[in-house]
Amino acid sequence: MIESGIYYGMSNEEYHADEAIGSTSIKAISVSPANLYFNKFKGSKSANIGTAIHAALLEPDIFERDFILDESLKTRASKEYKSLASTGMKEEHIFIGSEVETINRMVEASQLNEDFMYYMGTSGKSEVSMFTTCPETGLRLKCRFDRLSDSLPYPLDVKSCQDASERGFSQAFGKYHYHIQAAFYLYVLKLVTGRDVNQFCFFAQENKAPYRNCMYYIGDDSLELGRKEMMRSLSTLKRCIEGELDKRDGIVLQSSEINLPSYMFDDEYADEVYL
Repeated sequence: MIESGIYYGMSNEEYHADEAIGSTSIKAISVSPANLYFNKFKGSKSANIGTAIHAALLEPDIFERDFILDESLKTRASKEYKSLASTGMKEEHIFIGSEVETINRMVEASQLNEDFMYYMGTSGKSEVSMFTTCPETGLRLKCRFDRLSDSLPYPLDVKSCQDASERGFSQAFGKYHYHIQAAFYLYVLKLVTGRDVNQFCFFAQENKAPYRNCMYYIGDDSLELGRKEMMRSLSTLKRCIEGELDKRDGIVLQSSEINLPSYMFDDEYADEVYL
């Protein structure tokens, strides 16, 4: 068990190996216990590209050391790819063909954003791990900040996304419960450092052309809702761990009436269908 405190330079593997509760678990259980215990994340191509972008933007030295980009390889079935994979390099850190252009374009696009580059240009640390104990529930908590500036009063989190527009990222914001993540990170930050921070920044970078990006600062109402849902989720998790709440809760949904989508009752839509 890793002791409470701040850790710089901790490997991703060591961080994830510790059993303290992270924001991913809190976001999952905010939906239902079943969503946490029976819906384990298995990784994806998009997630792997997101990991590469994190390294390229936040820890370029580690990116150069731990990732391989080979645009000449077109398939993972090739002998050349299998030869690379057999060297002990993590397969999720090997990118080929069009994946290489995607990563390069994302990095290039991010460098056009003056607000992002200004933040990254300030003195600070990337991939900062923190561990603590929740005084309300007794649960051990952890989080790993993408970037903490020494001079700017808010953390930065990099998000790879499909749509960086305000409307598009707002939808992703709700779908992936980023408001809960922000609240959780700021909660851990306060417990570990005593700093009471009320702002959190997300850098949204598209993973497809035209590779738009934007710096988004969470609104007060969204952060407050995130705090309420975070504390409720911590309580739910504690009850599950202690056996007071069934981990299968959320699998069976409540019976209800079902109807067509509202747009199908629109007269204009009906005319289009039947003409």
